[in-house]
Amino acid sequence: MKQTKNPVWSGSKATARAAAVALVAVMTIGGAFAAKLNVVASIPDLGDMAREIGGERVRVDVLATGREDFHAVPARPSYLPRLNRADLLLNLGLDAEHAWLPALAAEARNAKIREGGPGWVETYPGIRVLDVPARLDRSEGEQHPRGNPHYNVGPDNGKPMARNIAEAFAKADPDGAGYYAARRDAYLARLEKLEDELRARGAPLRGLHIVSHHPDVSYLAAFYGMVVEGSIEPKPGVTPSAGSLQTLTNAARGRGVRLVLHNQAQNPRLPEKVAAEIGATRVEFLNMASAEGEARTWIGLQRENLRRLLAAFEAANKSGKP
Repeated sequence: MKQTKNPVWSGSKATARAAAVALVAVMTIGGAFAAKLNVVASIPDLGDMAREIGGERVRVDVLATGREDFHAVPARPSYLPRLNRADLLLNLGLDAEHAWLPALAAEARNAKIREGGPGWVETYPGIRVLDVPARLDRSEGEQHPRGNPHYNVGPDNGKPMARNIAEAFAKADPDGAGYYAARRDAYLARLEKLEDELRARGAPLRGLHIVSHHPDVSYLAAFYGMVVEGSIEPKPGVTPSAGSLQTLTNAARGRGVRLVLHNQAQNPRLPEKVAAEIGATRVEFLNMASAEGEARTWIGLQRENLRRLLAAFEAANKSGKP
C-alpha cells in the first residue's frame, strides 16, 4: 500500500529546513560581524581616523560628541556597555582624558582596555610634545602635567596619530595587517597634501601674536607660525584671578596681540572682555572634530579652523586694529 505524505510532517520538515538555513545565515553574519575589531574612541578625531584606516574590518564607537571640553566629558552610564565590548580604546593620552576615561575603562569590566592594558591605545607617540612643565604637579588643578595634550588640532600631527592607530589595528588583527597598511598609506598621502594646502593658505598668519583662553593652541600656533603671548588661564584648568588677568592684558597690549582664541566648549564672555581691553578680535576655534559646521572629519576640522582664523584676521585688519 502506498504511503501518503503527512502534510503536517512535510510542513515541519520544510520549517526545519528554513530554520536551519536561517540559523546558518545568522551564524555567518554574526561570525563576520564578530570578526570585526570593536574600537571605541574617546573623541571624534580618533573615531574618524579609525574609520579611515580600519575600513570594513572595524566597528567604531565614539564617546565624546565634539561639543565638550575633552578634559571633562560627562561620564555617562551608557558608555560602560560600549567599553565592555571594546577590543581597543583609542585616546589622546598625556592625561588629556584623565578626569573621566581611565575610571570608566576600569568600571567597564574589560581588562583589555584598562589603562596600561593591551587595548588601551594612546595616539601621541611620535609627536614632539610641547609645553612640558619642569615639575609634574596637579596640586593646583593643572590639567597638563605631562605636557600639552591638545596635539590633535595641529595639522602636522595627523600622520603620527594615524600611524599609531594603524599599528594598534595590525597588532590586534594580524590577518588584516596588509589591509590596514594600505589604507594607512592612502590616508597619509591625503594628509601630506592637506599640510601643503594649509601652509600655503595660512601664510598670512605667520608672526601673528595671539592669546588663548586655555593653553590649547600651542600645536596650531606652531604649525602656522603664530606667536602665543599667554593664556587667560594662568595654568591649564586654573581660573584666572583679577591680578593675573591684568598682567596678561598689559603684556598682550604691549606685544600687539591681534586675536584672542577660545574653543567651542568655553564661555566667550571672558575672551570677549580681554579682546576688547587690548583692542583685539575674539575668535572661536574647534578643539576636536564634529564640533559643528564642516568639521565632521579630522581633515575638515583643520580646514574649518584655518577658515575661522583667516576670517578673524581679515576682520581685525578691516577694523583698523593695530
